[in-house]
Amino acid sequence: MISNNTLKIEGLKKPVDFACAEIREVKGKVTHMDDRVKVAEKKASQLEQRITELENYSRRWNLRLYGVAENKEQNVRQEVIHICQTILPELKAKLPDVIDSVHRLGQPKKDATKPRGIILQFGARIYRDAVWKAAKKSSFLQNNKLRFAEDLSPAVRERRMQLWPLVAKAREQGNAAYFLGGRAFANGDELFPDT
Repeated sequence: MISNNTLKIEGLKKPVDFACAEIREVKGKVTHMDDRVKVAEKKASQLEQRITELENYSRRWNLRLYGVAENKEQNVRQEVIHICQTILPELKAKLPDVIDSVHRLGQPKKDATKPRGIILQFGARIYRDAVWKAAKKSSFLQNNKLRFAEDLSPAVRERRMQLWPLVAKAREQGNAAYFLGGRAFANGDELFPDT
């Protein structure tokens, strides 16, 4: 009986050794694939960050304008140029040449209560920055319920949403708090969201 069991055990040893060798081989392949996945994830993260940087950079020539009523016969470009000329009269002659493209954002909606925003792309950042600066203190915009905003990427908008409670709290405490791109500052110190 012992001899019979010994033969059976010897017979099992070969398949067990074969299975162990296969497991070691599979384990090696899994480790190799795990390393490759980590490299690919790192590369994908770097590419995603680079795309976000490029998108943010390309939007630096843009502004958004909200509150301009919509109608079918409207020449949006001419209306936007007129608004810009009104808030920045010293560049009245140049603005038609430096405002490159103007169009409404998104598709028209039948039951919309608010007009769609407008995006303006400038040919030179110096003119975009001048319009942006003039818009901040324009009584014309306030009186006509118009508002300029920066054209921010979705990633920057999301980051600002995370930082907004910190900025609001700092302002409530009487501190000078502001955004700079996707970053927020209060009294010169950068604010970071609780994550």
